[in-house]
Amino acid sequence: MSLYNPLHERLVRFVQTIVWDKEEARDIVSETILAAYEHFEKVKHHEAFLYYLFTIAKRKMNRRYVQQKRQSPWTDELNDKAEDTSPDALKQLQVKELKAAIAHLPEKYREPLVLFEFSGLTIKEIAELTSLTENGVKSRLVRARQQLSEILDGSLHEKAI
Repeated sequence: MSLYNPLHERLVRFVQTIVWDKEEARDIVSETILAAYEHFEKVKHHEAFLYYLFTIAKRKMNRRYVQQKRQSPWTDELNDKAEDTSPDALKQLQVKELKAAIAHLPEKYREPLVLFEFSGLTIKEIAELTSLTENGVKSRLVRARQQLSEILDGSLHEKAI
């Protein structure tokens, strides 16, 4: 637990940013902690514990995504599950649009973007976690931001019409 406690918030932020459903995120975090505890002896370097947690969480999320995809197709209702705590209606709308735009990014771009912008990992840490080069991570971040901008510009343009 001494290794886990300082990393808890980063893990929760990572999972919540990918999942956007607080209850499901709690489940995934709990399953991740349990799996990490059960297989703790596999961690050879304590410095790599964060990557170990993120890898477990990513696998748990992928499994859930595959199961959900088999059960029901993607709907806008999944976006509505996320709680908006902002009292400002405009901010709530902007957060909802951002979540939807991020959800529409291809996984290979969404993951580095979420890890960098929301989980606070460095480019070097993301490269190690995803088995990419640092330049590969930078490239995917640039492409993710471009696609996100295009998605958001398109949705703003559609609302203006």
